Amino acid sequence: MVNITSPALNSKLGRYFIGKTGLLNFGGGYYAWGGIVNPINSGVNLYIDIFTITNFSTQNFISEIWLNADPPKKAVVSFDVTPTNQAVSPPPISKAVMTYASYSTDPMTKGVNIFDRIVTQNSTLVSDSHNGSIIIGPGGSFSILLRPQGFQYITGTIVLTWWEEKMNHRPMHDYEEVY
Repeated sequence: MVNITSPALNSKLGRYFIGKTGLLNFGGGYYAWGGIVNPINSGVNLYIDIFTITNFSTQNFISEIWLNADPPKKAVVSFDVTPTNQAVSPPPISKAVMTYASYSTDPMTKGVNIFDRIVTQNSTLVSDSHNGSIIIGPGGSFSILLRPQGFQYITGTIVLTWWEEKMNHRPMHDYEEVY
């Protein structure tokens, strides 16, 4: 018997993507932010797998992981998004949009802060694989806010991996309850 995980299967199908922010600068009273926005008309659900946060500085900082928060006003679109399956031609294009912002004065608004992590100096924090257990529907977002512990200036990056599947419009009551 062969067990193919969802990330591997979705990569094979051309539905698995990886994206990174540009360099994120923050500190001195400013935040940085990076995340994925699922457009309201995308027709897909996003399944979050792994994220990494790299700290290029000599100071620790806090990363806040948020679901469905509003992005900062000055966010820019990342063009560093690609399918992981480079053998598919033509390459699929993600329906999700990866955005980020440096030197933001806007804290996250709305949404839910699901957990925080400390990112130690000169290191990369690698999340556990969520194996698609975090699902972002159209109009939603997965965001990471980078917050300094003091007023020092810090540089970092965020990398996110996810896959996209067309929405299943099956009513919730048709699903079998599992308890």
